[in-house]
Amino acid sequence: MTKKMVLTVDDNPTNLRMIEEALHKEFDVQTAPSGDWALAFLSKKLPDLILLDVNMPGMDGYQLISIMKNDSRYEDIPVVFLTADEDVDEEIKAFDLGAQDYIKKPIVPQVVLARVKLHIELQAYRKDLESLVLARTMKLEHTEDCILSLLANVAAYRDQETGSHLRRTTAYCAVLVRELQKANLPGYYISLNAGKNIVKSAKLHDIGKVAIPDGILLKPGKLTPEEFDEIKKHTIAGGHMIDDAIHDLQDDSFLSVAREIIIGHHEKWNGMGYPNGVKGDDISIAARIMAIADVYDALISARPYKSAFSHEKAVEIIYGDSGTHFDPTILEIAKEHMEEFNAIAIKYGDDKNA
Repeated sequence: MTKKMVLTVDDNPTNLRMIEEALHKEFDVQTAPSGDWALAFLSKKLPDLILLDVNMPGMDGYQLISIMKNDSRYEDIPVVFLTADEDVDEEIKAFDLGAQDYIKKPIVPQVVLARVKLHIELQAYRKDLESLVLARTMKLEHTEDCILSLLANVAAYRDQETGSHLRRTTAYCAVLVRELQKANLPGYYISLNAGKNIVKSAKLHDIGKVAIPDGILLKPGKLTPEEFDEIKKHTIAGGHMIDDAIHDLQDDSFLSVAREIIIGHHEKWNGMGYPNGVKGDDISIAARIMAIADVYDALISARPYKSAFSHEKAVEIIYGDSGTHFDPTILEIAKEHMEEFNAIAIKYGDDKNA
């Protein structure tokens, strides 16, 4: 088994020799006589633990650990301070800066060995625990996504659509989220977690259609005004479903984003949409993104009451609704990536891909 590496940083050669003698049988001991030397070493190799003298000429131990804890490459390396200082305030300062432990000088080899072994074992345990938590989190997210897809497919199949529609609209949303994150425009900031929740929730946008009577939802011809009013209720019905889930699970993260999308994806920028007639920035950014994705897919898809439009015609129609149906800022960004929408539509345009 490869020995764990310990870097000892101390300007006193005697201390370096004593520590190396105490640890070399069980650890790969590297030494640095100053903070600057230690940083140069870290740029090439990452030790498993650092023994760090506090008082050194030039860069002292406090300065070095401050640099390390502000650098993602080094911030997780355990640091144990070495000092002859008896000042309690200095000990507190060391821990505040991120030190794992504090060893008093003069050096007692047995104590150094015992402390180093303890912290190496703790670090290994911490990494194992983090890996376990990550694996379980990923499994939970996968299970969650599978359940969401199952629920979304219930609504999609009942509406004579296929899983392809869900894949396409989710993929369109992912494109818009990605580009808005890159643009980072004022008022349009989407964090990584928020973007992930928007994409995850997109497949639920029409879940409320399970509450619509078959005679209306599956009608092959044009709907009457009264029937269309019933169709509009799928946004409210879906919102109520999510409200129940939020209450039962005590979760307001991605479920809240799902609710925004479900209720708001038929709202229009000019306030002429439904169910609440909200407009502009009062429509959540998630719903504004979903609106573009959903309308594009509806236009290129054949329905019992209409033929599919070409990609070019669908784009023309959507561009014509900038500032009325759609958020003009998001649509302006979308314009640069509509060919990507077309590629997604082709990829998932066959039920075999559903």
